[in-house]
This record gives sequence, structure tokens and C-alpha cells, in this order.
Amino acid sequence: MKNYNREPIKVYIVEDEPLILETIKVIVEEGGYKVCGSNNNVKDAIIEIEKFQPNLILVDVMLSGDLDGIDLINRLKAKNNIPFIFLTSLSDEETLKRVKNTNPSGYIVKPFNENTLLANIELALHKQSVKITSKLESVTKEKDAFFIKTKGEFIKIDKNDILFFEAYDNYCYVYTNTNKHLISHSLKSVEQKLSKEKFLRVHRSYVINISKIDSINEGYVYIGKHKISVSKLHKEKLMASLNML
Repeated sequence: MKNYNREPIKVYIVEDEPLILETIKVIVEEGGYKVCGSNNNVKDAIIEIEKFQPNLILVDVMLSGDLDGIDLINRLKAKNNIPFIFLTSLSDEETLKRVKNTNPSGYIVKPFNENTLLANIELALHKQSVKITSKLESVTKEKDAFFIKTKGEFIKIDKNDILFFEAYDNYCYVYTNTNKHLISHSLKSVEQKLSKEKFLRVHRSYVINISKIDSINEGYVYIGKHKISVSKLHKEKLMASLNML
């Protein structure tokens, strides 16, 4: 997963075999992620994970010492919601039972290859993103606001602050009074989530907040400093939505 123009996604590795650790580091970094730390000891790893707050943990089940990787995850889960993937040469019934109880984002049996590891990382991060988005949407059921993901964080945007949306390939921009954000949804999918009484498509590339219109003239609407095209197909519906004297 390349992460251009964003904060790098941080991966922490817990592995006690030096050669395997170095192999994992190379694969992770060549895959576009940042290895923010590594350790082979559960207690030290917990301290560093609390410090670095990685986006994902790769953890071996078998570790030197009294505690193993499953013990590590059980201790972390009490305070953190960081997704994790187990890397292990074990696949016995007892280990699998303990692993399933932790609800991991992935389980990779050694030996593994580069594609397997990167695919599991990608899926784990996607599942975490979907989970977070679902929780945020449930918080904003009143539909007065929604969250967008940008530069690795989720930002709350009040719908009353939105000026308009502009299509950009399979994505779209959302414009507010102070910012412009690129979001990973098509204009059509965004339009379906908006109030038809407040937001209106005026062009194949634009959905506007009707309450923000300053003026209309010769096939354009003006919202602040923005001049937005109105197509003939949508002009009649636009005029009908306005409170005219």
C-alpha cells in the first residue's frame, strides 16, 4: 500500500529470530510502510508499542521467555485497539484455539513469502479502517456531520459547513469555507448519503449545498469565490428548489 502525501503507516514487529526479523523489515518497508520498532521480548515490546502507537503489529507466537505472542496481545487488547497479525510456524489445535480467542486480523504460517505478508497487511488495515468508519458513522446518526479520512486521520465535518462536492475521477473533493479535502468516494456514492432537500446535483461534476448559493447567472452558480457550472439537464431542478420572490 503506497501512502503518498500522507503520514507513513507504522508497523511494529515482535520476532525473536534475527534473520526472519530482518526479512520482515525489508518486505514491510519495500511495501511502503514504516517499521517504527521491533523487539523479541514481550514486556519491552508492550512498553514500546505504548510509546510508538503503531497502526499494525506483526507478532510471532513463539517468543523467548515466559510469555509468548498471544500473551502479548492479550495484555495489549485491554488498553489498545491496534490490529495485529500473527506470524508462526505453529498450527496445532491448542495454539489455534488461543489465537482465535484474540480475534486477530491475520494468521500467517511460516515460511511465508512477500506477497502473502503484504496482502495480509493490506487486508488487516482495510478491515480496521472499515471498523473505525462504522463506529464513527454510528456516532453521527443524526446526520448533521460525517467523518472523512485524510492523511491518516478521521476528520469530522459539519454538513452545514460544506459548500459543494466536485468529482475527481473515482474520488471527489469536498469544499468547506476553510478547506478542500480529497475523499475516496465517488460523487455518486456521496450524493446518495446527502439530504436531497439541502444538497443538489447541478452538473455531472458538482453537487452543491443550496443554502450556500450567493447568485446564479448564465449557466453558473456562485458560492463565495467559486464559480460552478450548471448543466441544462439540472437547471430546471435547481430553479425549482430555490425560494423565489
